[in-house]
Amino acid sequence: MAIIGMLHVALGVTDMSRSLAFYRDVLGFAVVGEVAFAGDASARSLGVDAALRGVLLERDGFRLELLQRLGGDAGEPGAAGTLSHLALAVDDLGSTLHSLRDRDVEVQSETLAEHAPGVASCLVHDPDGLPIVLYQAPAGAASPWDRCR
Repeated sequence: MAIIGMLHVALGVTDMSRSLAFYRDVLGFAVVGEVAFAGDASARSLGVDAALRGVLLERDGFRLELLQRLGGDAGEPGAAGTLSHLALAVDDLGSTLHSLRDRDVEVQSETLAEHAPGVASCLVHDPDGLPIVLYQAPAGAASPWDRCR
């Protein structure tokens, strides 16, 4: 198992405009990209069945992703919390998941998603239940955030 980098920390939000105003205008983050996820592997890899809007922010080399559910339940209490996560890049997702299982970490197999050939992700949780997305992408593989680098 090799973690090869930290991708971002994601926070679920209920009101994207309000959250952007806070993180961008008050805390000084810069918006570096925006993407919509609608019923695809990205939403499944988070364990949700919902259309999502993501905005990637950056400050001092730190990347923060704001995620909002789109649709009827977007503003309901608790709707945002399930989207928060830490995203880590791994060199080989299969061997990483195997190694974590050997260490008694429960792998959320239903979230295993292939985004493109060789690009995959899966969700695990830390001891306190906080979600961690493990993401494998070979050199040169496309990502929704590539245009933001």
